[in-house]
Amino acid sequence: MNEQHRFWQRALRMLSMGVPREQLSSVGENDHRAFQREVWVHTLLKELQKKRIDMNTRLENATFIVVDTETTGFSPQHGDEIFAMAAAKTINGTLKDFYFTLIRPDKEIPDHISQLTGVKTEDVQAAPRLKEEMNNFLSFIGDGIVIGYHIGHDLSFINHFLWTEYHTKWIARFLDMQQILEMIHRNAVFSTLDAALSYYHIPCEKRHTADGDVQAMVELWKRILEELKSQEIETLYDLYAALSIA
Repeated sequence: MNEQHRFWQRALRMLSMGVPREQLSSVGENDHRAFQREVWVHTLLKELQKKRIDMNTRLENATFIVVDTETTGFSPQHGDEIFAMAAAKTINGTLKDFYFTLIRPDKEIPDHISQLTGVKTEDVQAAPRLKEEMNNFLSFIGDGIVIGYHIGHDLSFINHFLWTEYHTKWIARFLDMQQILEMIHRNAVFSTLDAALSYYHIPCEKRHTADGDVQAMVELWKRILEELKSQEIETLYDLYAALSIA
């Protein structure tokens, strides 16, 4: 058993006995901050598990959080990392709040990724580490249903980090815009975000950036909501039912 593991066991045992966090005198300042982050993440995700979404909620009244990340590659299991995260809180397709941050990864951003995104390693040197920013990100996206394009990619990186750091995962509801579009347009294939944006003539000035892609997807989601309504898909139940038979 390594020293870090012994620390967490001891700290959690002391907390379970009712010892206030400020009295954990054996914990160093850096470890104490890390411990507070871990407790906060576990508490937030546990609260999200308890949340029950009313499936009769009309789509125009539901809060949807559009999410996108930029990563150094395609596989968190092989050491690829998040270096930018963005999210937009929307109701009825209208932007209500926006979140964006660069993240400083452990490794350099590959040249081909920098050429694609415009973000270089030197651009993220003053950015926070993912473990320092994850609390803010989870707090922002915890208010609604997460949506995105190929959202499984983004969630795979988020969950890899959460599992590696905290042995927990994001378990709240999420939806993929590609799946919804291909349900609406049954004979069409929208394999990329570019294809979807082109179909609806939506410009994206900062393509392949987390904030730019999220801004474009907010407009895309607004168009999707209009099409869902035209097909009499009006509640969360209607949407999930339509997706289940698509």
